[in-house]
Amino acid sequence: MDDSRDDPIRSLRFDDPDLEERLDAFVVALGEQIDLIQEAERTGEWQELAARAEALAGEAESLGFPPLDRAARHAALLSKQGNPADTRKGVVDLTDVVRRVRLGHRALP
Repeated sequence: MDDSRDDPIRSLRFDDPDLEERLDAFVVALGEQIDLIQEAERTGEWQELAARAEALAGEAESLGFPPLDRAARHAALLSKQGNPADTRKGVVDLTDVVRRVRLGHRALP
């Protein structure tokens, strides 16, 4: 799938019937996960942000969401570097990718 800024993102594994429920649950939980990451950024809890983003990245990778994996890993890296402005940018970018994943999943037949 094209990784342009506005395109919905689908899992590369969306047609795997064994993953259907897991994919649904993952996408539904994304809202809460990104809220927790945003809250950690807002309060300056860099280690918490990095841990949550890394966990999200691992799950995104295993479920076939490379753009989400990359964005979450990047947000985690920026958080570990401790620059608030850079971390905020990483979280904003991650939030946008989450939005695109949710759009792509809803578009599934």
